[in-house]
Amino acid sequence: MHLLELQCRDELDFKYDINIQENILNLNIEDYLDLAIRNNKKRRFLFVSKCLGKHLPCKAMDMDKLGYDIVRAYEKKQDYLNSGLVISFAETGTALGHSVFNYINADYEFIHTTRERVENKKSLDFLEEHSHATNHNLYYEDLKRFESGEEVVLVDDEITTGNTCINLIRKINSIYPKKRYTICSILNWMDCDAFDRFKNLENEIDVKINFVYLFAGNFEFECDEDKVEKLILESERECKVFTKNKDLKVSYTYLDMKKYEKNEKYIKYTGRFGINKEDQNNLLEEVRRESEKLEVKDGEKTLFLGSEEFMYIPMLFAKQFEGKNIYYHSTTRSPIVDLEIENYPIKSKFPHNSLYNRGVQNYVYNIDKYNYEKCFFFCELNREKNDFDEIINIISNTGIKELNIVICNK
Repeated sequence: MHLLELQCRDELDFKYDINIQENILNLNIEDYLDLAIRNNKKRRFLFVSKCLGKHLPCKAMDMDKLGYDIVRAYEKKQDYLNSGLVISFAETGTALGHSVFNYINADYEFIHTTRERVENKKSLDFLEEHSHATNHNLYYEDLKRFESGEEVVLVDDEITTGNTCINLIRKINSIYPKKRYTICSILNWMDCDAFDRFKNLENEIDVKINFVYLFAGNFEFECDEDKVEKLILESERECKVFTKNKDLKVSYTYLDMKKYEKNEKYIKYTGRFGINKEDQNNLLEEVRRESEKLEVKDGEKTLFLGSEEFMYIPMLFAKQFEGKNIYYHSTTRSPIVDLEIENYPIKSKFPHNSLYNRGVQNYVYNIDKYNYEKCFFFCELNREKNDFDEIINIISNTGIKELNIVICNK
């Protein structure tokens, strides 16, 4: 049994204990997670991954290795079926699930759920009840394995109650019954009651449900709710007005990813509408070719910044420059409280409007804390240049000297 006891400083007045009971690949849990407060009463805390490429910067290889390791754990536990489908959850799990799909050595397809509302596309809608954004859409109509595949592999960074997976399994099985569902995650915190709910579901719909994870265990979280609310209010009252640094050099690079969906708005290869192994091979080739348009100097500390659900393809571009001083992460909808306190992971927060859905608040965290010299900001959509004013303003308030806005749409 591995017991990790962590307690933040008195200023935060919260603590948590983690008890790791299973660790199939003998990994070090401290390399994988931290904990922060979030502005969501449904669930007051958030496990912040150190290598998922969402809230905190990491090396692209470390993010991609998560998918590789989950596949290793999968193959230790069970054999592949003849065909299947990998589904990952927006927005945090999109890159992780895509990486799992890349390393699965079988005739499987991939799709990720999305917050995007797309007209004239058939969707399987379901809820993630504890989330700050509960609605998911699954645009499954272009998939072959959604109907004919024997297995569905669900991928997310963390499973706690399993309710989101139960909701989706019920929906899928009511349309196209499967032989097996496998739920894959980095962390699995499900208790006995949660596992019993899945056992009952197995019996109810006559299907096998397995779990694959890198770490499993339990945790305790304690906080003074009144003090946390006060802390959040004080943080939000702080001046968040950013003034533009005129010395920032801004440039634009337009990539041609070849295949697009819905009047060329979305890139085919993200998996939002489904891809197969041939599509994945084409994606890897497109990234190799288009990466030649990006210049990274030796020794130049550089950030590759994805946007919202658009995580996996920016990670692949960062991975092309292995050996250079490259870091990678993404903007997010997730509202985390930023505190300039030692040992607390989220020290600064820059809010901005979503480039995909105007009026939806997004954030980029800690971008001013790592002394980057250059930033490549990746956007899936071909927006007007003035749509990037907020991003430019954020970057201008850091030590970054050069911003290259990479629009992945011809």
